[in-house]
Amino acid sequence: MAKAAALTPKEIKHTFKITYMMTHSEAKRCALALSFCALRCSEIARIDVQTALYPSGKIREEIHLPSEICKSSRPRTIWLTNKRNRRYVQEWIDFRLRKKWGTVIDGVEYQGLNPKSKLLYNNRGSSYGLSLKRRVNFEGETVDYWSSDALIDVFRKVYKKAGLNKASSHSGRKSIVSTGIIKGHSLEQMALLLGHLDPLMTLDYVDFDVSYLKRIYEIID
Repeated sequence: MAKAAALTPKEIKHTFKITYMMTHSEAKRCALALSFCALRCSEIARIDVQTALYPSGKIREEIHLPSEICKSSRPRTIWLTNKRNRRYVQEWIDFRLRKKWGTVIDGVEYQGLNPKSKLLYNNRGSSYGLSLKRRVNFEGETVDYWSSDALIDVFRKVYKKAGLNKASSHSGRKSIVSTGIIKGHSLEQMALLLGHLDPLMTLDYVDFDVSYLKRIYEIID
């Protein structure tokens, strides 16, 4: 987690462009867009249509993640307000509708998607699988957690194609925090965004890469 690189706006834009040269590109851009809204990889794999969309079909700007899909069962809210990210989510929904993946016959609500279906599908038209794993948390306790290895691998391949070998599925969350700190937001605010109880845990997400340190000096100047 600490090794994942935070990305600059230029690198993020480049990564999205790279996906157009890859298969299942709409889903890849949707996954990236959600990661840059501070969603964990497992949350991206588990979020369903009714959580992301209103019954009217409009994509929610304020998305309340239920406890059952969040790490440590702590619900939190994320904001899908960035126009680019919203566009990529909609493009993925349009792709699903064309493929008729998880659609409802004569469905009117949720743009015709099954509201209980997962928002993101793999290239076979199925939801991403999850596996139970174990790790040592920030407090030194051993805890179990869910991981979507297949989706993690998707992020790895996209960033490798983009030439960003230090980036990973955690880079979206790290990019938000690093940029937020540089722009003057507090560590406590960033902790709330990521769903951390202890802001010291959030400190591990701040990338003190040389390029970011240079940006701090640019702001000071």
